[in-house]
Amino acid sequence: MLRSRVAGCLFFGLVFLASSLACAQTLSFDPDPHYPLNEEFSLPLVIEAGGLDVKGVECYVTFDPAIVSLDSIVAGPWYTDSGQNFFFWDYTIPGTNTLHFASAMLDGTNNIDDILAVCYFSLVSYGTTVLDFTQVDVRDVNNDPLSFATDDGLIVLDHAVETDPVHFGTLKAVYR
Repeated sequence: MLRSRVAGCLFFGLVFLASSLACAQTLSFDPDPHYPLNEEFSLPLVIEAGGLDVKGVECYVTFDPAIVSLDSIVAGPWYTDSGQNFFFWDYTIPGTNTLHFASAMLDGTNNIDDILAVCYFSLVSYGTTVLDFTQVDVRDVNNDPLSFATDDGLIVLDHAVETDPVHFGTLKAVYR
């Protein structure tokens, strides 16, 4: 009888642990890695609130300014589609290597997973740059900090090489 109670407690403990891990709160770039095809491109920053009521987010992300320049950051559907008044301010200084914005819901909170912000970049040079979260401050309705993980992003800019389409039938006819 004692063994079955211990086994039951362990089972429910593991179920609770698995469910809490499945609802991890994260800020990340989507898609990762990002392979833009144009010299000007946008990259969404996604919030996975995992059901937590989030009031506001302040975020710092560094990148290589020799590879890309940040043109602007705008509020994403997490704010614009919420039906609430919100504050969103882009603090980024043009020409620097740091993306910085602060934002908050003015009427309440939001607990869904969606695009928090959209970052607009321009190509400076071909190469690869890491989007490194250096500081994140996520707050609840009482202005208490919430624990959010971050998932650094990667932008890969490479030359597009035009190729001639070749069909197997053409190759077969040449080498008969």
